[in-house]
Amino acid sequence: MKRIKTLIILVPLLLWGMLMAFPGSAAAQHEGGLGIKKIPLNIATEKQLLKIPGMTEELAKAIVEYRQKVGFFKKPQDLLKVPGITKDIYKKLNPQVSPEGEIYCVPGKGSEEDEEEEEEPLLSPSKC
Repeated sequence: MKRIKTLIILVPLLLWGMLMAFPGSAAAQHEGGLGIKKIPLNIATEKQLLKIPGMTEELAKAIVEYRQKVGFFKKPQDLLKVPGITKDIYKKLNPQVSPEGEIYCVPGKGSEEDEEEEEEPLLSPSKC
């Protein structure tokens, strides 16, 4: 009985630890349902946060430190609690909430280093 109680406590803790061990994985930047790249504020690394328009190295570091001390952001307005983020910066960052409840920002155009420049589509517009 004692072992079962220990397992009930340890298994979720281990799973949580595994998730936290790989915060910079591919999950930290993915595409939304409409093909919009998203940078989840609760798991993105400093480097990934720098792709957000209006983000500086100091702010990215402050966000990561805030998450480590306080925990995940529960709503976009929680960003205003991060030292250095003013209302003007908050507006530039434009945090949003996905239908799943994930808080994210959209990176600026041309911020993806390995992304090729988008070309014009090969199809011509319809003449209807």
